[in-house]
Amino acid sequence: MKSISASEAKQNFGELLAEAAKAPLRIVRHGKAVAAVVPAAWLEQHAAKIDPRLAARAAQREKDRAREDKHRRIALALLTASARERKAMIKQAQQMVDRWQAEHLCSADYIEGWRVWLRLPTAELAKAMTSNDDAWAKPMRQNSPFLLDA
Repeated sequence: MKSISASEAKQNFGELLAEAAKAPLRIVRHGKAVAAVVPAAWLEQHAAKIDPRLAARAAQREKDRAREDKHRRIALALLTASARERKAMIKQAQQMVDRWQAEHLCSADYIEGWRVWLRLPTAELAKAMTSNDDAWAKPMRQNSPFLLDA
């Protein structure tokens, strides 16, 4: 790892950033390493080792992305299915919500939310499932009644 003095880093901060974007730099003051500047990509790769909370947040973002992608595929399947297939998909989802309620498997908020969504016209249902405009959209995708793993 390349080292530079603290005063040099201070005087040439722009150059320090350009160098640090390529590879980690050690900053030395009075002969001792006092800091390091690393490329952002390096930090993202090693964040879990540095702070487990960052890793947990990254893992949660990935789960949220996967759920959103799954619901995009479900929405596409609903929008492109025949009327009979679409009706069957929605009926199966409604039956799942009924099961959640009967067996107390899910919060009443999610049950009611999905009941409202499943009564929407298909295009509006697809939008509701895939949009992030509604504060409830992301939590609703955590408890999906759709079994389709498209």
